[in-house]
Amino acid sequence: MRKYKLTDWQDYWKIFEELIELLSTDKKLEIIAELNDAQKHVNGLTYGWYEFKFSLEKTLDKHTQNMNAEQNYIANFLIDTLNQSLKNRG
Repeated sequence: MRKYKLTDWQDYWKIFEELIELLSTDKKLEIIAELNDAQKHVNGLTYGWYEFKFSLEKTLDKHTQNMNAEQNYIANFLIDTLNQSLKNRG
């Protein structure tokens, strides 16, 4: 699995979209729908990022068994990055 590196939030969303594409290839439409719903919480305000984080974690906890190793790796990277960013804001 490749190592991911972020230079800005645009990179974060590219990786998020990569996860969506991998899930789409595997026809995991329910997971995709839940991730897209979670993304709608992001509104530029801190509380929106927390709502996104909580929704993302809930979706991934619910579906981790239905995702392959690469998909779980990317999902965990996204959550870890988000947690670190929110911790730094606090």
